[in-house]
Amino acid sequence: MTKKFFSVLVVFGVLFSVPFAPSAYAHKDFGPASWQTEDGKWELTITTDSVDNDVDINTWDIYRVNIATGQSTRYHGQYLSARLCNASTGNCTAYKNLDDPLVHDVWGATFTNMKPGTYHVDIRDSESGYYYKGMIRASVHDSY
Repeated sequence: MTKKFFSVLVVFGVLFSVPFAPSAYAHKDFGPASWQTEDGKWELTITTDSVDNDVDINTWDIYRVNIATGQSTRYHGQYLSARLCNASTGNCTAYKNLDDPLVHDVWGATFTNMKPGTYHVDIRDSESGYYYKGMIRASVHDSY
């Protein structure tokens, strides 16, 4: 009787623990870090592998700074684009415009199916007379 009771208990324990097990989905976060366009520096460095090869870049707390006066104004990412550059080969993706699909003032871009490696994030602006600065974070994950 005791063996049967423990067997049933183990079976129920396994059945009820599976739905609450951690998911197979994993991701790696990089940042947050501060960034600035037109300073000659990479905004962030990330790594991908053969499984986690989709990259989400998110920027927030964006300011536009007038180069002549130094005056900074809280701004949006409408004039910003980002690319990823492979640290070992120097090859870069095309620039992608940053967008804010949820209208939460978080401007980002997604790069999918990246080859395994280390990448530098580069953000540029398209306005002369200004540079932009803000915060950045990246998440590397498998496609879901």
